[in-house]
Amino acid sequence: MNFGKVIKLFLLDGSPNGRWICELSNWTGIAYKIPRNMIKNSENRSELKSPGVYFLFGYNEDLEKPLIYIGEAEDILTRLKQHIEKKDNWNEVILFISKDNNLNKAHIKYLEHEFYTVAKECDRYSIDNKTIPTKSSVSEPDKAELEEFIYNSKMLVNALGHKVFEPISENIISDKTQNPTFYLPVGNGKAMCIQTSDGFVLLKGSHIHKKSADSLNIGAKKKVEASRLNGEITNDILQKDKSFSSSSAAAAFAAGYSISGPQQWKTSDGKTLKSFETKKSNS
Repeated sequence: MNFGKVIKLFLLDGSPNGRWICELSNWTGIAYKIPRNMIKNSENRSELKSPGVYFLFGYNEDLEKPLIYIGEAEDILTRLKQHIEKKDNWNEVILFISKDNNLNKAHIKYLEHEFYTVAKECDRYSIDNKTIPTKSSVSEPDKAELEEFIYNSKMLVNALGHKVFEPISENIISDKTQNPTFYLPVGNGKAMCIQTSDGFVLLKGSHIHKKSADSLNIGAKKKVEASRLNGEITNDILQKDKSFSSSSAAAAFAAGYSISGPQQWKTSDGKTLKSFETKKSNS
């Protein structure tokens, strides 16, 4: 059974574009969301010189997904200033420390490894770490506390706008109970798509076109080519669920030409996505 959660947000600079402090009721962890250009404004925050874990969020124009770097430090503020000097591909950090200062080096190394593992499994972001973080050994009681820390941190990262630790499959399982699967003819087969709370997901097992039309935009062509190279598409079949920001983007990826997703995605009984959404909004 899921219970309601109370999340407290404090805009440290009185602006949504500034620094945020985020707390979950009855938890000793605390999150800070800080834009890159405001790290220098945080010199007087002595608590940020504590041990903890942090996530650098950014973009790389050559990559399909947003970027994340997962790190740990015994003095987070000092480490972030080092990243400003050495890394220019991030624009925001979310960091976690403990209000009761009970995190040590072994704890944060354990957290770093676990967060890296979950982010890799969820596959929503491109991970900027050059090496896999090592996992430290912790006692059984410490592990229990750290697993709670991980659970709550994942929740707050999501609430702060990044679904890096949320598996796409969980959205599919929950949303399939409310939304139908839509189909699109592709060659001798068909592609399958479902609408989730954060976009459209082309389902594993979908047929993908053999050759892209000249009219398909370059960005979409590159996505398909990359998916063939990395094994996401094998023998013209999608091997894993793949998310898209729109139904038309998902349709173009599968069909190989520009196509209207709302008009062409249809349920098994022939209802278009557009008619489904219109009926849903009017009900």
